[in-house]
Amino acid sequence: MALISKSGKIIDKEVVNLDKDKSSKYILSVISDYISRYENKAEAVGVGIPGIIKNNKIVYTCNLSLEDPYFIHKIHTKLPVYLVNDAVCATIAEYKIIDNSKYDNYSLVTIGTGIGSGIIFNKMVYEGKNGYAGEVGHMIIKKGGLKCNCGRTGCFEKYASVSRLLEITKLNSLGDLFNRLEKSPRLAEIFNNYLDDLADGLANIIMINDLDMLVIGGSLAWFGDNFYYILRAKIAERLFNRTSNEVKIKFAKLGNDAGLIGAGLIAYEFEQ
Repeated sequence: MALISKSGKIIDKEVVNLDKDKSSKYILSVISDYISRYENKAEAVGVGIPGIIKNNKIVYTCNLSLEDPYFIHKIHTKLPVYLVNDAVCATIAEYKIIDNSKYDNYSLVTIGTGIGSGIIFNKMVYEGKNGYAGEVGHMIIKKGGLKCNCGRTGCFEKYASVSRLLEITKLNSLGDLFNRLEKSPRLAEIFNNYLDDLADGLANIIMINDLDMLVIGGSLAWFGDNFYYILRAKIAERLFNRTSNEVKIKFAKLGNDAGLIGAGLIAYEFEQ
């Protein structure tokens, strides 16, 4: 949670651990408490949610227990509140703050607990008719594959999320993985196979959307220097008539702050 200026500067930030309690009651309480402290300094509230959002209502989310579509009405505040997909928040922040809105067609894919994305076409956020645009984590990459939290099988995020990578390596963090990677053939093979799955999904996104730039965000991006050229080559192999140098991908710069900054920028925009 954070207090954000109109220019995207973080004025105050507080981190809340949801590992022990992901209930909607607890989430509402910490959000309402934080807002109450800064209500007289803010113009609006932006809330990033990992799921499908349409007309300021939650349509679907599978990684948090927020089934109530009218979630925002239970936030105790007199300020206007705007719900936005969390990956869209991160996309807006990177696009405006880091890239100065210079690309026409652009997407940021967040690789973390799950996988999500925000899409920009002709310099405008594209959400689709029902808010489903950008739900790339639930794109099927393996028919009859692993069961996903969404109820389907073979979803992209079941193979290429950070959660999956840590599960198959049996490690506690990405830091542990990259510290051990060069000395462990077993981990090197696992990670190479993981990059194949990641490249499958990212190549699909590039082909479907014909992007000027694809940005990779989430916790995986912090370690991007370790595998950038390998991943770019794997993506190029999956695209038509593209060399590695023609694959326009990069890693996000704002880290975990991207979603916070984007939610604040979007809230300000809605109030204009």
